[in-house]
Amino acid sequence: MRYKNEGYLQKWSENVDKVAELTRHSPTRVSSKKSLDGLFNSINVGKLLGAKWKKELNGKKYILTSNSKSNPTVAFIECLGSLTQLPVFLKMFYPEMLQRNDYREACRIVDKNLKQLPTKRSKCPDEVKDLFVPMSKSDSLRDDKKLLLDCWRAINYATVNQVAGSPLVKGAGRGVYLTCDVVKSMLKYPQNATPAKIYNGLLLLRVGGFIQLAQDDELTPAGLKLQTIDKNGVTVRKNNVFILNDFDQADPKLITDNLRLVLTTRVSKAIIEKILGSENTKKFFPLVNSGVDEVTIGRFQQAIKGKDLIPISTLSDAVNNLESVLGISAQLARLYINQLCQYKPLHVVKLRKTDAVAQGYDLTGLKDIHSSEKLLVIAKE
Repeated sequence: MRYKNEGYLQKWSENVDKVAELTRHSPTRVSSKKSLDGLFNSINVGKLLGAKWKKELNGKKYILTSNSKSNPTVAFIECLGSLTQLPVFLKMFYPEMLQRNDYREACRIVDKNLKQLPTKRSKCPDEVKDLFVPMSKSDSLRDDKKLLLDCWRAINYATVNQVAGSPLVKGAGRGVYLTCDVVKSMLKYPQNATPAKIYNGLLLLRVGGFIQLAQDDELTPAGLKLQTIDKNGVTVRKNNVFILNDFDQADPKLITDNLRLVLTTRVSKAIIEKILGSENTKKFFPLVNSGVDEVTIGRFQQAIKGKDLIPISTLSDAVNNLESVLGISAQLARLYINQLCQYKPLHVVKLRKTDAVAQGYDLTGLKDIHSSEKLLVIAKE
């Protein structure tokens, strides 16, 4: 077991006296807490879990593991096991802490989602494993798959983290407030999770329907208030309230059929429109406005016709061409190329010259380029 008291917490109903001792606390300090994070930051969480902990400069407590640190909320949820028992656990041992009226339903939904987390040996559709499960240590997508799964798990943790307060959406238990910081705080493995990768992971999960932006008619008054801010007398949408969907009702094929899993690259609005249609994109992705556009995608499709085993161009030439034609920076041109490569229906990938030769591409006219030079080619798929 990872923590000394994990066994007691997993079978807390059989160890009520022991758990009552572990959860002894000041009622005054707990009564004002609205989240699990707030609760565990106000009690002796090390005693509860049977683990070492430290408080950082920001005032937050962290559980120390063998090679990293963990959010106490994440550690506690993993110790508890079934989340359907969480409302009862809190009612018994932290009775001063209020619970929102849809908290029990939120715990039920999250418990179901977490029990469906895919593993290499689990029975689940191929597209689910293609998206979330590294098939070996040499899987080139290993890190991105693990982070995407961690983001999905973190979204579920964030849903049950908010114990008290008003529901955010009309669908009981499904409202969750999300930012990159919120998701990162709930990651099991946050070490290599940059804000850009988390944001891009959330975009993919939105494309696949794992979560969706709550619309005005789906929000409660509390959700609508949280979704908007007043900026110099103007109401501005923040778009941070989402609906948590059931894992088995999402459509991972929308991602695996259309996009390569590259969390360093943000999906462009035009590509989302190709996958979901312009109306859905406008409705559910209102703040996604940048990236390679429809016209550039169309020009690129024309340029690669009939290439087959003939490289399209060197990567540097492609970047220079986009810079010149579109009048954009080199950095933005490289992003456009990455987004074009990310969109699977184009079948375009980047290969080093040596790899292109090994795979049988015709490099006539490109023999003089350096062996490390990257080429754009039509993928052999």
